[in-house]
Amino acid sequence: MSASLTDQEIEDRFFLFGQVEILSVLNELAHRREPVSVYFNGGQNFILTVILSARPDGLVFDLGGDPKMNHQLEKVKSCVFMAFPDGIRVQFTGLNPQRFMWGEDEAFWVPIPERIIRLQRREFYRNLLPISQDIRAKLHNANGEIIANWRIHDLSVGGFGVVVEGEPPLRLGETIPQVWINLSPKAHVHCPVSVQHITFIERTKLGKFQIGFRFQNLSHAMDIAIQKTILQIEYERHRLLGK
Repeated sequence: MSASLTDQEIEDRFFLFGQVEILSVLNELAHRREPVSVYFNGGQNFILTVILSARPDGLVFDLGGDPKMNHQLEKVKSCVFMAFPDGIRVQFTGLNPQRFMWGEDEAFWVPIPERIIRLQRREFYRNLLPISQDIRAKLHNANGEIIANWRIHDLSVGGFGVVVEGEPPLRLGETIPQVWINLSPKAHVHCPVSVQHITFIERTKLGKFQIGFRFQNLSHAMDIAIQKTILQIEYERHRLLGK
């Protein structure tokens, strides 16, 4: 997805607003028993669940496996649901989750969301990382030696970008055997990457260049780790903006 799309173009292309369409997507997740992650407290906490029912009067989803997380979820004003049926990201916001009895079992309830975002894997746009988020990419050659250690400028599940001073010693289309990215103390990305573009962006003493890399053979666990990192960044950005 092009980073130059306007907010309106993004909404027109990737958001569902009609209740019939929204209920259809939610009930498909319920029918398939698709795993759904529910993030809250700024993305710091989450539960894994499944949707039990989606009707105009509300969405019902199962409790998570951690009683402590279930208890915390009861106290929040909003949460974010995320699922990946067939590699398509389905994401929406739930407001004021309430715990109640669903037949003979406990469950959670939220109002039906007003909109849902649906993104094909290749349509994930890159999120600009804030200056305070010093996530770095260490590039390794075939001998395991570090050939670059650059701060990441933007990140998506497809790849990442860096901005460097001086023309980089890389070639367009070149494959780097290994990149290592520490997203958090417990979440890492390590896989080969290919150079997608090398673009001159600013005239300075050495020249400033932007380099785009694409992940190769990214595992599902690393994919999810990147999504969680992006979600946490977006939570923090919205919090600072007062949204």
